[in-house]
Amino acid sequence: MATDTFPYSFKVNAASVVDKDHKMVVEPDAAGLKAIAGTYDLDAISDLKADFRLKPYRKAGLRVVGTITADITQTCVVSLEPFDSRLRLDVDRTFEPHSSRPAKTRDLNADGEIEIDLETLDPPDVIIDGVLDLGAVICEEIALSLDPFPRKPGVEFKAGEVDDSLEEDKSEEKPSPFAVLEALKARNED
Repeated sequence: MATDTFPYSFKVNAASVVDKDHKMVVEPDAAGLKAIAGTYDLDAISDLKADFRLKPYRKAGLRVVGTITADITQTCVVSLEPFDSRLRLDVDRTFEPHSSRPAKTRDLNADGEIEIDLETLDPPDVIIDGVLDLGAVICEEIALSLDPFPRKPGVEFKAGEVDDSLEEDKSEEKPSPFAVLEALKARNED
């Protein structure tokens, strides 16, 4: 997981979680909230809290289990009005210091196509240089949960409804080229 690509970082030494669970609460400051909101096209994030439990996983890995709650403000794609909503995300991810993902050649079938088994669990993510960035985990979870076309509750787009200003623009459109040709043809016949 490359932390350079995320707007917020909260790094934890993976070696510190060896034989027992560690409770970790992550609450970004105002600058962190602003950076996350700006990166994911949110109007604002007024509150964000990640309540994690870090557990040992296999020999040198970690399991991150917990919840992320966030109060966000988005713009409705239908009404263009800002609206508030609350995210509650359950997190359960595993991390290892090396990649346990199968080699690319093992993912290919006889036709050279990649086969994906939707029934198997995702392989663990990778811990880079002994450091796990919980800020990156938070950012990924938020990014994956956001609706790309957010709608304010109760607002619906109804097909066939046209804004009055659009109707006025329609009446001022240029005539079609065929109508111009028909008018020229009629004038030449006279």
